[in-house]
Amino acid sequence: MSEKSNQEYKGVWPVLITPYNDDLSIDIDGYRKMLEWYSSLDLGGVYANCQSSEMFELTDDERILLITEALKVVDGKFPVVATGNFGDNIDEHIEFVKKVADAGAEIVMLTVPTFHNSDEELEKYYLTIAEKTDAKLGIYECPVPRSYHLGFDLVKVLADSGRFFAYKETSCNIDKIEKLIGITKGTNLALLQANVPYMLEAMKLGAPGSMNIAANWMPDLELEVLKGGLEGDPSADELNGILCGMEMAQRSVHPMGVKYLISKRGIPIKPLTRYPRVLSPEERYSLDQASKVWFDENGELRILKDSKFTVGQVK
Repeated sequence: MSEKSNQEYKGVWPVLITPYNDDLSIDIDGYRKMLEWYSSLDLGGVYANCQSSEMFELTDDERILLITEALKVVDGKFPVVATGNFGDNIDEHIEFVKKVADAGAEIVMLTVPTFHNSDEELEKYYLTIAEKTDAKLGIYECPVPRSYHLGFDLVKVLADSGRFFAYKETSCNIDKIEKLIGITKGTNLALLQANVPYMLEAMKLGAPGSMNIAANWMPDLELEVLKGGLEGDPSADELNGILCGMEMAQRSVHPMGVKYLISKRGIPIKPLTRYPRVLSPEERYSLDQASKVWFDENGELRILKDSKFTVGQVK
């Protein structure tokens, strides 16, 4: 195939959470306010209807609602992508992929279906969907309901097909990420790996971007880390260390804790989920105390107001 750039999709991508009202109906007002915040930043895009959105807890109508509302708020500023392969078999998957594309998602992301257990089967599955739909397609190695990582040969086939444009890769293995960067180079397939600790290193190696959970509540910090790191600013390494520490603190309380932390940034949403899990009083207290250190009274990141960490103005 001819040389093509995989830089069409790049940068920082929040993997959108779903805010809920007290009755666990979707809080559309909170969702819109969250997206308005993201729209004020120079993001690469947003991923609606993903695992962080609790996509398996949503109805089909709710999945489409999250996509269409995101598109309205973003209003073309950056791409909105969304998962599309829901159902019990490939025929049902194809039909819903078409619905997600018709709803306006720029790329329809495909998870690894549980009814296939080898790269050979998955190759046929993905290429069949590519043949039977006109949508731009992507791959999402969603860890739920099982963890399955595509082999290098399969990724190469999908990249070389020209039909796949985004790859949310979740191995959290920098050696594999580096090899995948080489495989996808010069193709349409943008490697948007999901691991925050390796995000800066992966970008320096040539990965165009990252779709990750931490971008939900500190996208501004990720943008600053990447800007400084790619420009060779020495403050970026220390800033990246702070990012990694904050991200690790959030992992044990996702997605409730991430919603709580988003609320600390000034977005009026509640830490509610349809999963059988709530924040304990201890967890709330801990996040409250950490938030006093991380954010000012307006929800701004204190670290980004410190001149020591202003990119281009290292003290």
